[in-house]
Amino acid sequence: MLAKAGGWPAFYTNHFHQHQKSINPAIGLIPHPAAPFLARLARHGVPAPSTAPPWPTAYQDAAVARGPHPSASRQHTSFLLEDMFDYVRMGYWLVLPYSSLRGHPQLKIAPSGVVPQRDRRPRPIMDYTFNNVNAAALPCAPHSSMQFGTALQRILQRIAYANKTFGPPLLAKIDLADGYYRVPLSAHAALNLAVCLPPDGLTEPMLGIPLSLPMGWALSPPYFCAFTETCADLTNAMPQAHPNHPHNHAATPQLPTPMQTTFDPTAAFPYNPAPPSMPLQHTDVYIDDFMLVAQQPTHQPLMHTLLHHLHSIFADTTDSPRRTIVSQSKVTKGDATFSTHKRLLGWDIDTHRLTIHLPPHRAERLGHLLTTTLNSTYTTRRKWQRLLGELHSMVPALHSAKYLFSILHRVLANKPGRRFRISSLTKRALQDWVTLLNNISRHPVPIAHLIPHAPHFYAATDASKDGMGGVSFSTILTDDAPPMAWRYKWPESIPKRLVSADNPQGNITINELELTAMITGHSVLPHRQPPQLCTTTAIATDNTAAAAWVRSGATSLDNAAPYLLRLLAHECQWFNSSLQPVFTPGSTNTIADFISRSFHLTDAELRCKLNLAFPTKLPWTLVTPPAHIISEVNWALSKKMPPKAYHREEWAPTIHLGPSGQLSAATSPVTHSSKTFQTLCPSSKFSLTDTEAAHLLPPALQCDLERWRQPFEPWGRRSPHWATKIPGCNHLGNWTYDSSGNFRHTQKMTRLHLALNQSHCKSSSMW
Repeated sequence: MLAKAGGWPAFYTNHFHQHQKSINPAIGLIPHPAAPFLARLARHGVPAPSTAPPWPTAYQDAAVARGPHPSASRQHTSFLLEDMFDYVRMGYWLVLPYSSLRGHPQLKIAPSGVVPQRDRRPRPIMDYTFNNVNAAALPCAPHSSMQFGTALQRILQRIAYANKTFGPPLLAKIDLADGYYRVPLSAHAALNLAVCLPPDGLTEPMLGIPLSLPMGWALSPPYFCAFTETCADLTNAMPQAHPNHPHNHAATPQLPTPMQTTFDPTAAFPYNPAPPSMPLQHTDVYIDDFMLVAQQPTHQPLMHTLLHHLHSIFADTTDSPRRTIVSQSKVTKGDATFSTHKRLLGWDIDTHRLTIHLPPHRAERLGHLLTTTLNSTYTTRRKWQRLLGELHSMVPALHSAKYLFSILHRVLANKPGRRFRISSLTKRALQDWVTLLNNISRHPVPIAHLIPHAPHFYAATDASKDGMGGVSFSTILTDDAPPMAWRYKWPESIPKRLVSADNPQGNITINELELTAMITGHSVLPHRQPPQLCTTTAIATDNTAAAAWVRSGATSLDNAAPYLLRLLAHECQWFNSSLQPVFTPGSTNTIADFISRSFHLTDAELRCKLNLAFPTKLPWTLVTPPAHIISEVNWALSKKMPPKAYHREEWAPTIHLGPSGQLSAATSPVTHSSKTFQTLCPSSKFSLTDTEAAHLLPPALQCDLERWRQPFEPWGRRSPHWATKIPGCNHLGNWTYDSSGNFRHTQKMTRLHLALNQSHCKSSSMW
């Protein structure tokens, strides 16, 4: 019987040798620090150490009696069994009677399930959370190898900062077939990850035993990413080392001939002071999806190099029943063909216009959810959470949408129970999302809004009991653009409502007034109107709460902040602008602090004081906040929404002219009209750094300004440094066990090595 202590390892080893592994036998020779570790995994299989004790036979019987998930036992039974048969034929799974393994001390049984997918076949997945296998798994996997969380940001940064003289970047994708199943499991891990299959009329319950990493196990992603991230590291280290790919021709996609494209470099982006001197070449990976971004003529060599390294890590014989390493169905769809428009990680990216779009099917799904909710009087907590999850997932393609969540999040806190009524306030908040959704086709989000870049304006604001005020400087201007100052005195009702030691019953805090000052300071700037170039403002405040609200975009407090953030979202969307909050100590916010307490001075006296105390190359200009902002601010501070939208075409700040004459209208980034790559260098019109005005900024803004005088380096991958962080419990002697006899010793050793790893143990001790 296989339940005997020595029976299962021998049976597993003999069966495993009937199929060739999908790992290249020479993987230990690749030039990467992780090569010895990957070779050990390929030779012995991935372990599955656990803190959970062995299951009694009664636990195993109960798991089999419960059976698989309803999606597998009722909805997709035939599909799961046919799919399992294919995986058994390819050597990825075993199917055995439960009676042959019943009572084995290492056997744990999870329910199997099936997840439907859009425009694709369903995907089998195993619920290892239900039987507590995921929770009890020891964190011995190379979690540092998982870098896919910032893959999209790294791609976008390289697209935006590429040297435009080489044309627009080109995008391509390579998807691996049977990704997780390429990495083998150890004999003990296979029993620990067994699943219950649908009965399908059989007289005896059947178990599926994985021979490779299954979907649903918590440690499958880090172990698999160790292989794919190594491939990406090798490709980036030698992007043109293998121009002629010698391996399986069927896996090589048809690459396009050099395309003739008219590239428009007028996209809204503050250009890097020192663009790369070479064409862009970069490879990134999201688990098993390789993404290539390159400029001509380096895109074809980069593709061949990636395919070469893929075959140096994964390998199958020509007569293998398994699918080819590169998914041929994705190649047929054109994913591997380089283009300026490609769908990456669920987003439509246009490198020609430097924009990111929401795919049509996602916009349609979001529109359906919003319409259904708006037409309903009641909803359930589960449906509301699903709607919030959809909204959060689509924030990158909906500019400034992060400021619209506070009111929606308050619904869950204010409405206990499983079912609740949708208020009129909530429906008005949802209507903002409908407006955003209707505008995404006409106003796609520029990539510049999603990546770090030099601000167009630097500003500082402050609020007091008397009023609010601030200053702003432009960083990319013509010579006749003076610095601006603004102020606004509160009406009598605001000081009466302000919470203080003398007025503890007030309903407005200084934090909300500071946030109001930030929003007002942003509104008085000379933004360019859509669909022109986007602008970014770094704004300093000495209030930590206001800075945190703007940075996160939401608050859980039931005060005026959610309404003020909603106003900020509308302003950013209309002006196509974004805000970068910077905290500065109150003692350094000198000019803004002075202006917010200067209401005993007339406008002329204030301008005179500013020119004397804070002299600049050009005299100060005093700006009055527009009436629509003051009106909407008063509504927001009263925790109300205005009854109707204002006519934005009439909005314009009122400028009080100073002695220097009328302010020039050229207060936005220079529009590049030629195809030559225009850059900012220390000798260009970076006015704030080249004049004496820079020292007037708070130190926090000065530091931010100084860092942008240096070329921006896009985010890098942890290559190959992630390999040095593999926990010491991955030593061969600590996880190659086949029975429960040495489980207690292994658990102790694992905890010891984890403690050593947390103490920054050297990589030499891990290999």
